[in-house]
Amino acid sequence: MTRYRLSDVKPGYPIGQFKVVEVYPEGRGGMARVVRAEPREVKDTEVALKISRVGGPNQQFFFAAIQKEVEILQKLDHRGVVRLEQVSGGKNPYKERAVEIEGSPWFFGMECLRGGSLEGYIRTLGPLGLEESAAICHRVGVTLAYIHQQGFAHNDVKPDNILFRSPLEVGGCYDPVLIDFGVAAKLIKHQLDGSVVYMAPERLQEARDPSPPELVQQYNPAKADVWSMGILFYRLIVGREPFLGVTDRSITSAILRATPVPISDERRDIPEELDEYIIDGCLSKDPDLRVPIEQFNRVIKYYAGDRRVQRLPKKKRRFSWLP
Repeated sequence: MTRYRLSDVKPGYPIGQFKVVEVYPEGRGGMARVVRAEPREVKDTEVALKISRVGGPNQQFFFAAIQKEVEILQKLDHRGVVRLEQVSGGKNPYKERAVEIEGSPWFFGMECLRGGSLEGYIRTLGPLGLEESAAICHRVGVTLAYIHQQGFAHNDVKPDNILFRSPLEVGGCYDPVLIDFGVAAKLIKHQLDGSVVYMAPERLQEARDPSPPELVQQYNPAKADVWSMGILFYRLIVGREPFLGVTDRSITSAILRATPVPISDERRDIPEELDEYIIDGCLSKDPDLRVPIEQFNRVIKYYAGDRRVQRLPKKKRRFSWLP
């Protein structure tokens, strides 16, 4: 058998029982590649395949992340969580090794989400209206509440990791789906991976200075997800995140020390009480002062209106599955 490199994958190439239809743009995470594929024996059926990176000192970590993601997704059943698709007839039908690729990396299948990413949506449209922002955050928040109830935290909530199930239509409902559970964790487990811009300050402190075991035990990943939702809402309304920098180091410094500019300073149409709720209730540097995700959902739902799509980008934008 002639094997090809993962970096060379192109439409028409085989992966297990599938044939590649499209290779999605590479993300910045570098842990995996995602392709759109169709079964070689069944037409008009497509899935998204997530394939682990191979080679280098981190290969086993990449393999383990793929397998952990499958294990977590198998335990979640919610419309707001990307659905697994079977890729083999083996003991675990949701994962398989791509023997056609050098290194035989692990891969798994997911439903093919066709509506693009939230990142692409807001990059094209710019800041969203209050009802639009609240509607999207409410749907994502409800999904997070379910994930927390199952004993997990997502750990990397951001616009790149939120895709729409189908193309948006004016007057239609938002249907956001969370993807990329590669850095998700059990609520009792400490986890440092993820996007710095959306990372809670207590996670950054742990990353900079290893803490005593008793502090790690107090770490609450669910409250870190609430922080990320505060960052997300701020980004949707203002058009940028509240803590910015040129490097991860400068962003980390801003998150740990800076006070975000009030949303109402940027947007006069945002109620002052909602502004205070996001800044003090979601973006408090003390996780104990942050609101529970269930309360966040009740409050944000009030501002969501009829939760319908109000406008669309003039030009369609390609999106990446990866952070």
